[in-house]
Amino acid sequence: MKTVNKKIWPRFFEDVIRFGKRFEIRKDEDNIQTGDILNLQEWDPKTQQYTGRQAACTVLYVFRSDDYAEDFGLKPGYCVIGFSRWN
Repeated sequence: MKTVNKKIWPRFFEDVIRFGKRFEIRKDEDNIQTGDILNLQEWDPKTQQYTGRQAACTVLYVFRSDDYAEDFGLKPGYCVIGFSRWN
């Protein structure tokens, strides 16, 4: 198990902490696995700085586009990460 830090824009961060968004579509570049901790760190693209807010979530499922990219319309090299409510 490892912790993977990822930037997330304020709009999407709010969706995670307030409205129950429990997935991310990301480049498959960190070899994220079930059981890893996905630490979402709010990043403000206007100021190009972290806001200091973060949410650590447990990865429950990873769908890799390389397996069925064409069937589901994902670009190769991307994945859908399903995660729990933040810790």
